[in-house]
Amino acid sequence: MTDSYSYRNFVRMDNDSFNLLMSKVGPLITRQDTTMREAVSSAERLAVTLRYLATGMSKFLVPKS
Repeated sequence: MTDSYSYRNFVRMDNDSFNLLMSKVGPLITRQDTTMREAVSSAERLAVTLRYLATGMSKFLVPKS
């Protein structure tokens, strides 16, 4: 996400709060790459989870970073 408004609107929190939460849960949600595909990054997993919890929408467009 390129600008702070889009970022804040997507995850519903500021960058500092996201980074604090990421430092706490990042190691727990990190997955390893396999020979078949690259794993979704822990930051993307957290952002999508926060978006789902904030809006209740299970399907939405994820902005390209």
